[in-house]
Amino acid sequence: MGMFSKKNSDHSELNAFLGVGTEYRGKLDFVGTVRIDGRFEGEISTDGDLVLGRKAFIEGTVHVGRLTSCGEIRGDVYVKEHAVLEKTSVLNGSLTSPSLVVEKGAVLEGAVSMTGSSAVVGKTKVVSANFGGKPAQPETTESDVAKTGSDDTEA
Repeated sequence: MGMFSKKNSDHSELNAFLGVGTEYRGKLDFVGTVRIDGRFEGEISTDGDLVLGRKAFIEGTVHVGRLTSCGEIRGDVYVKEHAVLEKTSVLNGSLTSPSLVVEKGAVLEGAVSMTGSSAVVGKTKVVSANFGGKPAQPETTESDVAKTGSDDTEA
């Protein structure tokens, strides 16, 4: 197994690598697996795997078969099979994926749609989450609190 081998060996080997300090603007179409540790602005399109390292920064539109991210993405992301946002990952934008794993510490801010395919079906929900920060304290009002028959107070 090589330096970039994955836990699931059923996917293709690494076909391309954009290292730290690399900047690329434009459109990237590929087959297989690509790892990005540098900066990319534009559109990425593949049925294969996109792996983003901790130093990766992507701005634009991403259409992939599978996504594993440790880096930052700003834009719209469409995943056909599954997306994994590891603990150092930041996603600001929309995400459409039938399967999503978000590790503690990842930041996901934007619209999320989990459908049976990468096509958007139905209404998306806007979410904001920081899985490593302090939990937000919900604001409750009298009308938000459910009353039970055992309450001693009158409404």
